[in-house]
Amino acid sequence: MTLPELSLRRPVLATVLNLLIVLIGAVALSRLPVRELPQVDAAEVTVRVNYTGAAPDVVDSQVASVIEGALAGIAGLSSMSTESERGRMRSVLTFDPSRDIDSAANDVRAAVDRVVNQLPDAANTPRVEKNDDEGDPVVRLSLSSPNMTPLELSDYADRNIVDRLSRLPGVANAQIYGERARAMRIWLDTGRMSAHGVTPADVTSALNANNIELPAGELETSSRQLQLLARTRLTSVAEFQRLVVLEDDTRPLRLGDVARITEGAEGRDSIFRSDGEVALGLGIQPQAQANTVAISDAVHAELERIRPTLPEGMVLKVTADEAVYIETTLEQVMHVFFEAVGLVTAVIFLFLGSARLSAIPVTTIPISVLGAAMAMLALGFSINTLTLFAMILAIGLVVDDAIVVLENIQRLRAQGLSRAEAARQGANQVNFAVIATTAVLIAVFLPVSFMEGEIGKLFAEFGIVLAVAVSVSGFVALTLAPVLAARLMPREDRPSLLTRGVARVVGATERVYRAGLRRAIAGPELVLALTAFAVAASFATYQTLPQEVTPEEDRGGIRMFVTLPQGSNLAQTDAVTRKVEAVLDPLREEGVVTNVTTIVGTWGELRRSFLIVSLAPWGERDRSVQDIITELRAPLSRITEAQTFIRPAGGLGIGGGRGSLDFLLGGPDAATAAQWAEQLSDSMAGDPDLSRLEVDYAANQPGATLNIDRLRAQDLGLDAETVSETLQALVASRQVGEFSREGRQYPVILQAEPEDRDSAADLLSVLLRNSRGDLIPLSAFADIETEAGVPAIRRQDRVHSVEVEGDLRDGADLAAVIARVEAAVLDLPSGATLAWDGQAADYLASSGSMAMVFGMALAIVFLVLAAQFESFRTPLVIMLTVPLGLGGAVATLWLTGLSVNIYSQVGLVLLVGLMAKNGILMVEFSNQLREEGMSLREAALEGAVTRLRPVTMTSIATVLGAVPLALATGAGAESRQAIGMVIAGGLSVAFVLTLFVTPVIYVLIEGLGRAPDTPKAPAEVPAE
Repeated sequence: MTLPELSLRRPVLATVLNLLIVLIGAVALSRLPVRELPQVDAAEVTVRVNYTGAAPDVVDSQVASVIEGALAGIAGLSSMSTESERGRMRSVLTFDPSRDIDSAANDVRAAVDRVVNQLPDAANTPRVEKNDDEGDPVVRLSLSSPNMTPLELSDYADRNIVDRLSRLPGVANAQIYGERARAMRIWLDTGRMSAHGVTPADVTSALNANNIELPAGELETSSRQLQLLARTRLTSVAEFQRLVVLEDDTRPLRLGDVARITEGAEGRDSIFRSDGEVALGLGIQPQAQANTVAISDAVHAELERIRPTLPEGMVLKVTADEAVYIETTLEQVMHVFFEAVGLVTAVIFLFLGSARLSAIPVTTIPISVLGAAMAMLALGFSINTLTLFAMILAIGLVVDDAIVVLENIQRLRAQGLSRAEAARQGANQVNFAVIATTAVLIAVFLPVSFMEGEIGKLFAEFGIVLAVAVSVSGFVALTLAPVLAARLMPREDRPSLLTRGVARVVGATERVYRAGLRRAIAGPELVLALTAFAVAASFATYQTLPQEVTPEEDRGGIRMFVTLPQGSNLAQTDAVTRKVEAVLDPLREEGVVTNVTTIVGTWGELRRSFLIVSLAPWGERDRSVQDIITELRAPLSRITEAQTFIRPAGGLGIGGGRGSLDFLLGGPDAATAAQWAEQLSDSMAGDPDLSRLEVDYAANQPGATLNIDRLRAQDLGLDAETVSETLQALVASRQVGEFSREGRQYPVILQAEPEDRDSAADLLSVLLRNSRGDLIPLSAFADIETEAGVPAIRRQDRVHSVEVEGDLRDGADLAAVIARVEAAVLDLPSGATLAWDGQAADYLASSGSMAMVFGMALAIVFLVLAAQFESFRTPLVIMLTVPLGLGGAVATLWLTGLSVNIYSQVGLVLLVGLMAKNGILMVEFSNQLREEGMSLREAALEGAVTRLRPVTMTSIATVLGAVPLALATGAGAESRQAIGMVIAGGLSVAFVLTLFVTPVIYVLIEGLGRAPDTPKAPAEVPAE
């Protein structure tokens, strides 16, 4: 008994099963989280070690090499990138996506713990964190007040705002930008210290001995117990000034006699501005599984509670919010969803000519969508742009099976069968075809979920949601559709005016099609020649299409990166950055730019700035983000003091941002790698797709080297530790204890006055106390040489590497640029290594994975069809029509000027299933006719003509379901257009061609090695 027969015998059971899907799916839909993209935990672990004051080469050799040696053997490690800068190192470990990130982080912690004792004593304890700890905040805020100093503003934010925001659900932390953290700064006067015979070690010893707080215990009386608190910690500038450093014969020497003591900022290595006004920045960092929209809502709600409590004049505002783009995009996608439902419903009504009958396939849409929602909740998926894409594409697909069933029932009803019998026979006739097409579509969609890499993991939900929706639609078509048809189909065949008109058009089309197809089958040479030409032309055209990771999306924002020469200080970087801000002023006055957030001194480098430019909503400006970037390039190029890179934000969270080319060139040492990188940059200077290449390595960081005569130092009773600690206190700054203020602890920092550490002569006059108590000047056993050094040393997979970064021109072919760079690297000396980063790495990972998915989809579809038809010939007929769909898609991309990207490639994979579906409907019915005794040619002809109407209806429904995507506008429209154009254009072109190609190939392949067909004689009836 088939499923349609069971459903017609037990209609209540069929109805209940479908209603259960609706009810459970509706509950699941209400509980699904909402985010921009599927949740994908980056398989990254970050290790940080701070080594205050150490030069990059010291950090590299004494810290980075030790850490990397311990981490190299961890299972599942795919790459390791380490950067050593002055005073710190940071290593980012990328693991295979299949590796559990918690387990990987534990392995990293264990490996680091084993080598902690091999690190320098002055190095801080390594910090290990899951994922890259420098991710972008989802909400950015600015805090300003005309009545507070930067120090007071930072302290207020730290005490009253940061903790409240950090406690919100889904928030990992609230990071402060432009912070002036409170500290007790002790500015040592080396001249006075020399006059009084005081060394930095004396000051350090006095602070350690007198600024300390230890538990004092308890006092017990006969009746009470008293907690004893000994207030031995210094708490004010005056108390620090009165601290005795040395005792001499006349009077005690106090700290205030040899130092200027202020309560100031711990450091001043960055500046934050919002719309040109100096302020404090707050960045809301999300947790790994957090919902961006929910975080944004929680932050806005908390801000409404915080603002009434702010001091007079203080302003706390949102400068950037990722949820705005997400919500706008989801709103646009939902709009497209309902447009697709409307178009599909209209075409069904047009062909069937009855609102009652049209309701049968339309009913499949909500049931399939809710069935997909039920699976999404069970699998931990979310409502995001990719799952909504899947639901939109499913609209045209899920009605197909019901249309096929209903059209066949309607055809048999027109031949005079009763409603019940027409429903039974009609559903049974196409039962195999529905199961076959459903299985084929599932076989196509599921491989999409197995793409590798970060981007591949994003599409896992997309493929599974499509597969589940199609599965549910097949179930509905074979259970509910026959039941509804048996009851909703009119008892008497009284066609309406619309029905008669459609019937006349369809009848005339079938007659023309029959005549043309008969000629094509009789003389297949022309059809085959045109098909071969179309496929060859499509293949050649595909090679010329530009290729990239994602289309150029307008996400409502621009990112600008300003880089000054090595050695530039914060003041110089700030001055140049203000010129860049001035370039944006005209756009701000026009209302195109709504906010400019500036961070001067980013990523630990005083010479770099980062600008976040927020644009007006999409409906309130007439220029796209690419138009604005093109407009800004000319005035920015006139700022010659710095290099300025300007890029839109990247879609799918790709690394490096759109419009950039990033790679690492390795060599035996950093200097050699840099030399090779310059050669490569020179060879690529005339590349038409690159506007510039910057080699991020220059040994021009002003520096000085202290050369110590160790034998002389030993003779004088001094050791390297005493020298290093003295220089650390005077130049690098040294924390010596803490002080308390209003319930919080703040550091006490020693450092020489700025004017006492701006020349070599100042340092050489510093006094050190030797083991015998004598004062020895540094110049007695050391000298200083001025030389240039590198600000940072980079390693990629333990190989010294140099980062190279460039800007891609508008319309650049990323794949072609990658190929040219790889060819140029081959011309370098042996030993040069190339490691791609950013969107180039994402492109290579996704393109290789997509080729595997495409091949897997073809193979699985062929095998599924072979199993269903019990033949290897018949699936070949269907598979040979697939290139026509791909050719139509390529032609559409070429005509519309679109690129080959991850969205269009996914669309090409989906076309495999859509093309196979049409072929199955024709071939399966032709096989039935042959079993009934019809010749091969006549079966091919009648099968194609009989299935013309359902094939036309399902193809138009699928195309119209994708048309709203192809014509999308607003936020994120570019990605919707990419996949919509491929489906709509590819299927439209291929539909027309396959109406002739499929029957012709069917006749040729099924006729191979067989005698000419003759109609089977009907079985003889025994004589009575």
